Amino acid sequence: MPISVSFRAPDSAGQGFTLLELLIVLALLAMVTALVAPRMERTYQAIAGSGERDEVHRQLERLPRIARSLGRPISVAEGDVNALAARLALPEGWVVTPLEPLRVETNGLCRGSVLRVQGRGTSEDVELRAPACGVARAP
Repeated sequence: MPISVSFRAPDSAGQGFTLLELLIVLALLAMVTALVAPRMERTYQAIAGSGERDEVHRQLERLPRIARSLGRPISVAEGDVNALAARLALPEGWVVTPLEPLRVETNGLCRGSVLRVQGRGTSEDVELRAPACGVARAP
C-alpha cells in the first residue's frame, strides 16, 4: 500500500497545460498583436492610397478619349479644379489642380501640362506629356 497520495492520475502525468501557462501565452500574443496592428493599418492605408493614385493617373490618361467622344476640345485654365473634376471620375477625396493651362484637342492630341494631384495626405506633381497625355512624374 502506498504511503503518499498524488492528486494526478498516474496515466495523465505530464499531459496538458496549466492555467498559468495558458495565460502567459495569451499575454504574449496580445503584446505581439499590439505591436503589429498599427503597422498593418499604415500598410493598408499606403496600399489603398497607391491604388487610388494609380486610378487618378488612369483617369488623366482618358482625357484624349473624352475629348474625341465630346467632339470638342477640352480646355482647363491654370488652377481650375472644378473643370477637371467634372470630366473625370476621381476617387473620393482626390483633387487634381492644373499648374499650367491644359488643352486636349478634339482629335485627342494633348498639349503638355503639369498638374498637382492631392489625396490621402499626399501631394505630387505630374506631367501630362504630348501627344497622348501620358502621365509621368514632373521634373
